[in-house]
Amino acid sequence: MHSLSLNSPAKVNLTLSVHARRSDDYHDLSSLVVALAFGDSLHLSLNKNSKDRLYSDDPDVPTGENNLILKAAAAFRSITGMSMFFDFELEKRIPMGAGLGGGSSNAAIALTGMNQLSGSPLSRLDLLHVAAKLGSDCPFFIQMLPANLSGRGEIIDLLPKEHAVKLKGQKLLLFCPPLRINTVWAYKRLAETYPLAYESEEVANTRMEAFYASGSISELLSNTFETCVGSKYLVIPCLLEQLRSEGIPCSMTGSGSCCFALTGPESNVEEIRKLCHQAWGNEIFFVETSIL
Repeated sequence: MHSLSLNSPAKVNLTLSVHARRSDDYHDLSSLVVALAFGDSLHLSLNKNSKDRLYSDDPDVPTGENNLILKAAAAFRSITGMSMFFDFELEKRIPMGAGLGGGSSNAAIALTGMNQLSGSPLSRLDLLHVAAKLGSDCPFFIQMLPANLSGRGEIIDLLPKEHAVKLKGQKLLLFCPPLRINTVWAYKRLAETYPLAYESEEVANTRMEAFYASGSISELLSNTFETCVGSKYLVIPCLLEQLRSEGIPCSMTGSGSCCFALTGPESNVEEIRKLCHQAWGNEIFFVETSIL
């Protein structure tokens, strides 16, 4: 096998609770993360050059050595000792700077693909270890199962199967205004509001326990960043509050600008789309998808 094509899914944080800033300038957090049916596509192939090459159909995707896909390739060679080089073709659908984990997903899927093309020299544990060095969100995408993240996001505890099944197939809408939010800026703004914006682990655990007891996904929806990011980008909390007033469970995901809403058989998707367009204009990103 010399080439393959893989899906590179987006993720949402059903709950994201940031607890405190650490001495290493990272933050301790708790988050329940799920992968989505919606995402990018990554095509990998071996090349005969002594250099990795990255192409994308989106001109805004940086294709230089700082792209996480190329960093993943360098890390893969470093840990395996192999001298293989790769061509990557990325079909980009996940908006950047939205909090959907697109870059992290691309890097993790690249690792998985390179491992397959090379005869699987790395175990799943090895892949998780390499992914953790690339970024806090990357290890999640190695397994892509509903998981509770803790530490700075690198500690992954898979959700028990009896609770994970309650999430599988849940339909949701992703909607994003035409703006990007830098992750470093978002965490810096969060730290500037210390201690008001932070939430205790006890509060986060209470939210999880309510979900375990009731099975209602809406019990989970909360995001520490909504207040501090929303205080600058008012369009985000204003729309979310409007949707909630209509009885639509919704939240921000991650530290970016994308939001999501849970939907069911009785949901009026076109009405939600209309409200999003009225609030954010006609250039918004809007997608219907579901939890894997």
